Amino acid sequence: MKMWTSEAAQRHYRDLATVESQLILTARKAWRNVDRNYPVESWRQIVDQQFMPLLASSQSKAALLGSSYSAEVLADQGFWVATQGFVDPDSFAGVAATGGNLRGQLLEPAYRTDRLITAGKAPTKALSEAENMLFMQLVSTLADTSRVAAGVDIAMRNEVGYVRVVHGSACSRCIILAGKFFRWNQGFKRHPNCRCEHEATTRSRSDDMFDDPYKAFENMTRAEQDQAWGKANAAAIREGADIYQVTNASRGMTKTRMFTTEGTGRQGFAGKSLKPGQRRLTPEAIYKQAGNSRVRARELLTEHGYLLPGGQVPGGSLRGRVQGFGQMGRGGTRKAASQAVVDARVTGVRDPRNRYTMTAAERRLYDAETRYQMVLEGKNPFASPGFGSTPDPYGIGLNKRGAGPSAPLTPKIAATVEKDYRRWLASSGQMFA
Repeated sequence: MKMWTSEAAQRHYRDLATVESQLILTARKAWRNVDRNYPVESWRQIVDQQFMPLLASSQSKAALLGSSYSAEVLADQGFWVATQGFVDPDSFAGVAATGGNLRGQLLEPAYRTDRLITAGKAPTKALSEAENMLFMQLVSTLADTSRVAAGVDIAMRNEVGYVRVVHGSACSRCIILAGKFFRWNQGFKRHPNCRCEHEATTRSRSDDMFDDPYKAFENMTRAEQDQAWGKANAAAIREGADIYQVTNASRGMTKTRMFTTEGTGRQGFAGKSLKPGQRRLTPEAIYKQAGNSRVRARELLTEHGYLLPGGQVPGGSLRGRVQGFGQMGRGGTRKAASQAVVDARVTGVRDPRNRYTMTAAERRLYDAETRYQMVLEGKNPFASPGFGSTPDPYGIGLNKRGAGPSAPLTPKIAATVEKDYRRWLASSGQMFA
């Protein structure tokens, strides 16, 4: 299933795949030197003395690929926007893009080998199983590194946002985000082993299938659809159900898979259409109740909020594609934050130190840095007024009316702030779903 959008993106994936293949080949040779009698000790020595430097070098290459391909992607679309600064690829080397302990992650296959052998599995099979785990870790690490570097580069180009590019055997959660345009946002949502990427743009893309999850769905074979969504959910989408309602229904699904609480609240679409006390059926339960009756299935899909009056609309027929005011704007109710976003859109320029127009990742790193600077000055960043004279810096009423906590700075608080700053500095503020 072809799932990328531009020549630049295709080149990027090929180049990244080359780096991944080279690293996997090196890892295969290194793993052969693991002592089956002492898997943890022997692999730890290999990691510390040989493999970590090699992985760091591969990460630097992946970061360079990720941070440099946005310019080519923009050029493929017929325009180019200059960056305000250049990403340092080496800053992504030797650290986990998700903020975790990279060395600890590399050691996990050895611990798994030890557990499997202790449980009675043949050493050869245990090593082979753990080797596959190692390979998946390495591919995911390089993909994460490239993706984070690309996100940082995009954030440094005025007026440029991104759409999500999905490819390969993408899952349903990723596909419904395909083509969605992000400018000020909560970052790039991902799951373990996610292979999706940013593709830089200045607008929503309406000229390719990735702007429309329904086109991506139609581009898949029936078997691929069933694998990504499940047979019942895929059947509902083929019947005309809203892809977002169907996909999101799994979030609140009961253990029996018969009911879901998703969308049944007072403001939920299904909650408004269901009778008092009526539970919302999942598509799987609907097809079981409908039996062989397509008419009854459509009736139930409509009754339980899957078949919508507006039909299948990219972005959702209930809301469509809309641009909000970011986390700080709270839907436009916070005037100063909302106006800052509006001004930035109109002028095409955003103040890099203005929290209102930062991405969530930028804001996390900025806040962590600010707190750490206050600690260096001997101040408790959580005491009122936190962040100097900035009112309500988190948007949670911490310093409401100046009446916040007034505890002095303690070593424990200082250590916590330092650890927090190191975490966000290592991942460039990125936090993944």
